[in-house]
Amino acid sequence: MKRQINSATLSKLNPKWVKQTCQEFRDFLKMTHFPDPVRNGRRGSQFEYPEWLIMFIAVLSVKAKVKTYLGIHRLAVEYWSLVTPDPHLKPISESQLRERLKKIRHTPGKPAGFISQLFPAEHLAKG
Repeated sequence: MKRQINSATLSKLNPKWVKQTCQEFRDFLKMTHFPDPVRNGRRGSQFEYPEWLIMFIAVLSVKAKVKTYLGIHRLAVEYWSLVTPDPHLKPISESQLRERLKKIRHTPGKPAGFISQLFPAEHLAKG
């Protein structure tokens, strides 16, 4: 049974903020020569979803104050068209997103360290 996403339960983010912040985030990572791993470990499978995208989904979850991995996945699906690098790329699965978020040490309620280092609290404050 497929569960339908109820958009009323999702925190609404300003699409303009999402697009602008995503572009600024990507520009920053490019300018600082952030290494974008392409494999899941030395001999692991190749990532279909870039590392910056997983990191940005974590940023969105902090902005929206999402409290569960399932909620983060719903948020990612809701804003997928604004953040995906390829319009033909299907949204990441909930289990794969959870695994990738854990690898960057992001858990609901305890954001990854890079978020507070890159984004001032007022930038992520609701409003």
